[in-house]
Amino acid sequence: MHVFKSKIDNWVLVCLLLSVSACLLGASVPLLIGGITNYVFAAIILIAGAGFPVWIYVSTRYIVGDDDLKIISGPFTWNIPIQSIVSMQETQTAATSPALSFDRLEITYGEDKIIIVSPVDKEKFIQKLGKEKLIVSARSTAKDSRKKAKKNKINRNNP
Repeated sequence: MHVFKSKIDNWVLVCLLLSVSACLLGASVPLLIGGITNYVFAAIILIAGAGFPVWIYVSTRYIVGDDDLKIISGPFTWNIPIQSIVSMQETQTAATSPALSFDRLEITYGEDKIIIVSPVDKEKFIQKLGKEKLIVSARSTAKDSRKKAKKNKINRNNP
């Protein structure tokens, strides 16, 4: 079993600090007013607005076992059988995922399911999955897309 931490971009750290700061400021008002209801409200603000993002920040990791890939991000967990992985490609999509960086790998598995991860050491991660042959670089995917579009345009012009 190998554990890979998520690569973390600086923008994630900035967002985390802003979120925690905003929650501390937001919780300070009900705490200053006092009263049991305000204390409960302040606790909810702190747990949801500060605790949840910190939990995701410190816990996002990818565990490659003998037969499966386990992805953990805060309260969320995915178990993906390694044999079900169909393809992997580099991506920089901004889609929501258990990845704390824009240096990402898009994993397609099962029947058209996709999850995006951002391990610190992508090459070792791919090697441990044993899926080196399935990796497609984002550049070659873009080239293939342009070639297909050009070919379709030619086919439309020549009926």
